[in-house]
Amino acid sequence: MKAIILLSHGIDSPVAAYLMQKKGLELIGVNFFTTSYKDVEIIAKKLGIKKIHYIDHKNILSEIKNNTHPKYTCILCKRMMYRIAEKIAEKENAKFIVTGENLGQVASQTLDNLAVLEEAVEIPVLRPLLCLDKEEIVNIAKEIETYNLAKNVKCPFVPKRPATKADLKTIKREEMKLKVIYES
Repeated sequence: MKAIILLSHGIDSPVAAYLMQKKGLELIGVNFFTTSYKDVEIIAKKLGIKKIHYIDHKNILSEIKNNTHPKYTCILCKRMMYRIAEKIAEKENAKFIVTGENLGQVASQTLDNLAVLEEAVEIPVLRPLLCLDKEEIVNIAKEIETYNLAKNVKCPFVPKRPATKADLKTIKREEMKLKVIYES
């Protein structure tokens, strides 16, 4: 069975990919980049992910930054990622989206916000790291030799005070301000 993995050059998503591959899923990567994606190619090769779709995410993030309330940036960004991943999943005949999301690590990863994120798509979203702590994730990353490949690059679009309890009605109202075309 195929799944789309939201694959970055961080610690979490390669570990999520590894765990889902152990369960027998064939993964197709989707990387949302704002600068270079070369590091992701190295990680994908290490994990045996043969196909990756690269999405230049700068314009989407600029659109969000310039037209919506800053505290919703992470949630709006991730909802766009989910939608694009869902379109790619349709083309690739994939049944799931896999993410490296982990409860409470960053703004979009609270229970409230995860529910708002998931509402953006109809395809199931699998989160194999959801209840692991960071130390467990780091240990697996070291074991599979992706830890040293990870880049600790902070997204320049993350707001100083991100929403941790987003309301779906508010998020939909914010999305109405966007003129982004969902293409993959």
